[in-house]
Amino acid sequence: MKRLVQKRDGFTLIELLVVITIIGILATLAPSAINGVLTNANQAKALNGARNVAMALKLYASDHDGAFPKGKTGIEAFNTLLPADEGSSGYIKDKKSFLVKGSAWTPTTTETSDPIKLAEKENNWAYFAGLTSEGSENWPLIFDGPNSDDGTYSTKKTEKGGVWEGKSAIVVRLNGSATKETLTDKKLKTDGQDNALKPSEKWIVGGTYAAPY
Repeated sequence: MKRLVQKRDGFTLIELLVVITIIGILATLAPSAINGVLTNANQAKALNGARNVAMALKLYASDHDGAFPKGKTGIEAFNTLLPADEGSSGYIKDKKSFLVKGSAWTPTTTETSDPIKLAEKENNWAYFAGLTSEGSENWPLIFDGPNSDDGTYSTKKTEKGGVWEGKSAIVVRLNGSATKETLTDKKLKTDGQDNALKPSEKWIVGGTYAAPY
């Protein structure tokens, strides 16, 4: 006697509900996962750029009795590192290392009127002018530009100082270490101490805060 096999033409209601629930969960998790991957990639690129700038600063200091470039702004100091013209060499090749993707400090690209010199909106890095290579090795030399004069970073990505949403900052210290440092209360610490960045005061003896622009 042959056994009849009944064919199923589709899913049951319960199976459909399970599938829809799983898709909903995945759809909720996907943006967060993608954003995390993109942030890590952008931070890795920013770290590489920061290392390039720090190396150029070190090379400059070695040629100037240990003194780093002077400047009232980061752009003013960093332009010392770039070639004087297209036919000459500098301490750093081009402007790409000063740009950080997603940073409100650098919303433009390198396609500007001057292919060599930095202009406003082309530099993400804040800088301490006046330091020397003989300073404390833990002092920060360059770091993500903060949002305001008191050195506070922003939790909003669209604001200056908010590229990493106030959770971390790319910092290069005098010992050459370039790291992503966790922020406390949206502020960068100095030399491992609790005193936060206060450019209006003597934050570091011998150092003068230079904003990115």
